[in-house]
Amino acid sequence: MDWARRIELITVVVAAVVAVAGLWYSNVQTRQAHEQARDDRALAKEGQITDRYTAAVGNLGEDKMDVRLGGIYALERIMQDSRRDQPTIANVLATYIRTHAANPPAKGQDVPADVQAALTVLATRDTKRDGAFVLDLHGAKLPNINLTATPAALHDANLRDVDLSGARMFGANLRNANLSSADLGGADLTKQQVDSAVTDSSTRLR
Repeated sequence: MDWARRIELITVVVAAVVAVAGLWYSNVQTRQAHEQARDDRALAKEGQITDRYTAAVGNLGEDKMDVRLGGIYALERIMQDSRRDQPTIANVLATYIRTHAANPPAKGQDVPADVQAALTVLATRDTKRDGAFVLDLHGAKLPNINLTATPAALHDANLRDVDLSGARMFGANLRNANLSSADLGGADLTKQQVDSAVTDSSTRLR
């Protein structure tokens, strides 16, 4: 092979190498740009969720019932949108119930609508997203509460010393729930539901 052919072949090889290197570099740049855009979108989404969460929790402390209800339903929506935030939000709502239902409602009055709403959100949550969260409503006074939605997810819950007298709980999942010292007098329950829960001599079932 003469020198002219050799030089021509080398030129073609070098051009091919340069072209491949260019394509590789362009692909790397494009991939990095896509990853950066994805990270930016995720960061923006996290910021939006944080802002929504802060606003919703702030609403829980308002005096007006409709504002508190709005905060509860906003937290429910965030819980549905963000799997990793569910345990935190569920704990906030459980604490809200324990705080706002620490005393029984006035005679002839029902459990406040915001407490009912918070309990409904917890009872209908996707428990596969719970992580380490365990529902804790110990000591809450919830007579005549309505828990017939879904069935209510109360399995493994701490319901120690909870007043659930007259509660509508048919179909609620009470498997391994702690009902020690709980008042379930007049509650709408089946024997199977009671048998799947943890009771003691202080649990009132009739």
